[in-house]
Amino acid sequence: MSEYPAPPLPAAPALTLAAADQWRAARVWQRLNSRWLALLPVVTVVLAIAFDRTPDRCDSLRACTVPYAESAAPAVLLVEFLALLLRRRTSFVVPAAAGLLLWFLPNALPGPWLPTAACAAHLLAAAALYREDAGLRRAEAQLATLMGPPVPYPWTLRGADSPIDPPSRPRVRHILAALFGAAAVVLLAVGVWQTEDALARAARADRTWGTVRSIHDGGDSATVEYRLPHEYRTLTAEVDGDRTVGDQVPLLVDGTGWYRAADEWQDSAAWWLGVGAAGTFAVLLLLSARRTTVARRTIGDSAPVLRVRARRTASGVLEVLPVDGGDREAGLWRVMPFGDEAAQYAPADLDGPAAWIPDPEDDEDDDEGDEGEDDEDTPVALGKADAPVEALLYHWGGGRNRLVVLRSPETPHKWTAARAVVLAAPSKRDRDGEARDEEAQVKAQVARSLADDRAEDPGGSPEPARVFGLPTALRCAAAPVAAVLIGAVMNFLADQDSLVDNLLRPLVMGSGLLLGVMGGFGWQLAVDRDGVVLSGVLRVRRASWQQVTAAALHSGRVTVRYRSRPLFGFSAGPARLLHRHFGGEFDPQQVARIVTALAQRPERRPLTALPAGTVGSMLWLNRLVLAGYMAWAVAQYLLR
Repeated sequence: MSEYPAPPLPAAPALTLAAADQWRAARVWQRLNSRWLALLPVVTVVLAIAFDRTPDRCDSLRACTVPYAESAAPAVLLVEFLALLLRRRTSFVVPAAAGLLLWFLPNALPGPWLPTAACAAHLLAAAALYREDAGLRRAEAQLATLMGPPVPYPWTLRGADSPIDPPSRPRVRHILAALFGAAAVVLLAVGVWQTEDALARAARADRTWGTVRSIHDGGDSATVEYRLPHEYRTLTAEVDGDRTVGDQVPLLVDGTGWYRAADEWQDSAAWWLGVGAAGTFAVLLLLSARRTTVARRTIGDSAPVLRVRARRTASGVLEVLPVDGGDREAGLWRVMPFGDEAAQYAPADLDGPAAWIPDPEDDEDDDEGDEGEDDEDTPVALGKADAPVEALLYHWGGGRNRLVVLRSPETPHKWTAARAVVLAAPSKRDRDGEARDEEAQVKAQVARSLADDRAEDPGGSPEPARVFGLPTALRCAAAPVAAVLIGAVMNFLADQDSLVDNLLRPLVMGSGLLLGVMGGFGWQLAVDRDGVVLSGVLRVRRASWQQVTAAALHSGRVTVRYRSRPLFGFSAGPARLLHRHFGGEFDPQQVARIVTALAQRPERRPLTALPAGTVGSMLWLNRLVLAGYMAWAVAQYLLR
């Protein structure tokens, strides 16, 4: 008998493989509800900046005053960005409200088509989120039906109270939410007051003309000399904007020291951005505090429960499996601890009867101190074994709050209970249950490559020395054609007087795009007797077989590795796309497999060496195209 016998456990319905498949089928489009949606407002802002043709100067006070509704448009996108980025799951209301506001707010976005396109994109994202949320609700309803009525907790069967204390009250989050909310109200009041005060002063002020005498801050501000009406003394004023010495600047002055350039835009967008950011943080903090408040609800004596199996993955995350599936079945949920409390089952001994008690290991850890580790992200300890163990999963308090009761696979097989948050397993997992982290995926890919190579060539015949890469014509034409197209787009988006549009965007963004095209189309990789040679964007990298342990295709790149450290690599996107449609000997997956096989099996390495200069003969073209593009970017700015 085990030193730690199993405690009395209630009878619970089992999560079967059929129920798990039904739950997966109900979950649709779950990939969409992620932080990648935060790119939607970012792209909207980028397009708005690119197509904005608002002049730097205006004519009259009424024309120079931007209405509040128009000034609030940037704040709408900022609030949407923060909500989509900071929340793990986002309601469809966020993009829907943002899209409708961008449509109804006057002049929120420039151009005749951008407001319509932005509104349509936001509404499509909202519709996709709504469908995903409807699938989640349907899946939760199926689980609720499967769980049935509540059943007692293990300690309730023994007539004892819960050994797990509730989490702490979210006082700090409530205080911070109150501070951010107060800051939003203050910013709104101050912004409206200052804007209205400036408009009232401008309406009462006299109009005069000043002359620019000096330029400061690289042309962003200037010193202007002017005279008040009916006076002969000369005064100075500091105005913003791109001006030149000797320019005549219209000024509004009231004789009390207040002045303003009459041709400058009066926009309250900065105040709205502050209000939006502070208000968003306040709301998010309140939502987080509410989740903790829900978790603090008394667990009670019973709750709906499922009988499941639990497995710890290679990355240390606890996963929930059906009871009747294989050991390599993909997990349905990831279980993360919620708070610091846990309990364990102590069998009867001379000191007392069997009981559920607070985990003494947690107390020892608290006494010793936890050097900066985040308990909220630490998986429930299962031991080093990867084999699934039996467990109970209670659903309590609403939301994603669960209580997991499980048996450790290691001697002495303790039974433990911990409060946990349950999240859906990543949708990109394979059915064999591999972990998503990069190191685990690379190891699994290397193992598969070696197994496939040994199955195809058990004798280990030497591989011929050869060069992998896209066709020569494509490698030669990609960089020049891309440079011409990028230059044409940048010239179309350029503004007559803008440093960002005319120089920084073509130089920084254009060069980055050009380097990306060179990396995706211009690579060459050679294997021979001496090792691996890669011709990248602007130089050639070499590594001997003693320095290479594997190669893997991961996150869109093929990387040649020494142990777990990448040495060098190339972008595999264009090659994968072209190989999928046209075939050829440049499949990145096959390239990684061959390099891995040659690194791990010395008998498979080529017997001959390739001539010097076989790889990298087109680097001069890449360097010439990049230098020519950068010279054009600078020259077109200087010649405007």
